[in-house]
Amino acid sequence: MAEAKKKETAEERVEIYVPAKIGNDDPNLFVSVNGVNYLLPKGKRSMVPKHIAEEIQRSQLAQQKQDEQIDMMLAAAQQ
Repeated sequence: MAEAKKKETAEERVEIYVPAKIGNDDPNLFVSVNGVNYLLPKGKRSMVPKHIAEEIQRSQLAQQKQDEQIDMMLAAAQQ
């Protein structure tokens, strides 16, 4: 049990910035990975474990690709 806490406190953390206009109108970004939840304020910098920062980045990239695909489909439909 003590070893798990030691690992948790030694986990590498990185600083991220969550844009204020990401997602919905909620003032916070909710992130959950493997049952561990984070509520990060939008428009501010936060320190999070590296794997959480990577998941946020992956999610933002997926959203960007989806938006691009939708734009391409709309443009094709209008021709």
